[in-house]
Amino acid sequence: MEVRFSEWAKMCLKEIYDHYSGEVSPEKATEIVNKIIDRAETLENYPDRGRVEDDLISLGKGHRYLQEYHYKIIYKVDREIVIVTDIFSNYQKPTRKPKRNK
Repeated sequence: MEVRFSEWAKMCLKEIYDHYSGEVSPEKATEIVNKIIDRAETLENYPDRGRVEDDLISLGKGHRYLQEYHYKIIYKVDREIVIVTDIFSNYQKPTRKPKRNK
């Protein structure tokens, strides 16, 4: 199975990088982003391993998530492709999730 990142998820990774690059260091920012990507890529072999994302059940698209640091890696499976739709900080308001994952 292939793992792909939506444009939104790519933008989230860039925002995470920019945040940690400014707050800590570019090296730490790269480490955090790479760990998130590596975690998402584990879905290639076990796409159903993530927990159901309760806040997105109403969309009916089978969204699940994995956790890395304080980030939720939100994804859905479409045939033979795992699509990472969002990377969402647990510190953000959950009401924004449905708008970001349609």
